[in-house]
Amino acid sequence: MGDLRVGVVGLGVGVEHIHSWSRVAGASVVLVADVDVERRRAVEREWGVAAVDSLDALLTAGIDVVDLCTPPSMHEAQIEQCLAAGVHVICEKPLVDSVAACDRLRAMAERALATSGARLMPVLQYRFGHGALQARALVEAGLTGRLYTASASTWWRRGRGYYSVAPWRGTWQGERGGAVLTHSIHVHDLLTWIGGPLAEVRAMATTHVNDIETEDCAVAIGRTVDSGLTSMNVSLGAATESSRLVWCFEHVTIESSTSPYDPAASPWSFEFKRPAVAESAERILAEVTATKPLYDGQFQDFVDRVGDGGSFAVTLDEVQSSLELVTAWYRSSRTGSIETLPLPADHPDRSSWRPPGVD
Repeated sequence: MGDLRVGVVGLGVGVEHIHSWSRVAGASVVLVADVDVERRRAVEREWGVAAVDSLDALLTAGIDVVDLCTPPSMHEAQIEQCLAAGVHVICEKPLVDSVAACDRLRAMAERALATSGARLMPVLQYRFGHGALQARALVEAGLTGRLYTASASTWWRRGRGYYSVAPWRGTWQGERGGAVLTHSIHVHDLLTWIGGPLAEVRAMATTHVNDIETEDCAVAIGRTVDSGLTSMNVSLGAATESSRLVWCFEHVTIESSTSPYDPAASPWSFEFKRPAVAESAERILAEVTATKPLYDGQFQDFVDRVGDGGSFAVTLDEVQSSLELVTAWYRSSRTGSIETLPLPADHPDRSSWRPPGVD
């Protein structure tokens, strides 16, 4: 079997995806699509691949995989179109714009798998950093003990230029949310992937940095299912960008790197209370196999699992959990409520976390 033929749709962050695909074994980008002619020409010149102006045109070319890097408001319909065409789909975050949309996608994905074998993988690329994989291995080995407290900080900088280059950003209709949805979602996924799922959250959000519709500063506190306490802090007005996570477990305190866009990468700090636990942990940490980082690692996992039929490292259920946190955060920030997770089936914002009156 030859390389999977990949088509990338959306040449904003999609250009970064093209770079990553070039480092993945078993797949090649053969076609790209974007509505902007200058973006298409730039990719054609640099990468020597053909470019078209729409997803429709790309799907007629007989590709195997569509990599969606389009605005969030377009994702659900485009995923449905690709799966209906029998084509595998990888989709950037946020996957869709509501928890109800996840329910619909699940039905679509199950139908596509049964009929054409087409599969869907959502993007959560931070999980492929070596430090994060080591921490996860310690949790799975039972060496961390109970979580006492944890914190996550996403301190980035976004100015007027970031929003003006893509007018849909910073809007409820186009971006579907602000810093909680489109900037800190990866860091919060790491927080709960290692610290455990949240059972409740209370939150605040506001707009301090830019003249936009959506929030660019937010904070929340949460409680995990085993009673660990967490805090989350997000700002797009930082002077120096960083992302940082800390978990204080019963037996070990773990700290991530502070790289703003790759906090999952080594070096991470693991400080143990007892030498015996440290000795056992050292063996576990040494056994963790390094993977390709970020998109490289996730795309390689996609190709490998399509080849062997195994489960993807990132699943729709896991992405739904991250979007349930977003939903709870927005609801709590508007009403002052303490929200429980997972969301109940009759939650008033299950079909949309956007403010009333926003389609």
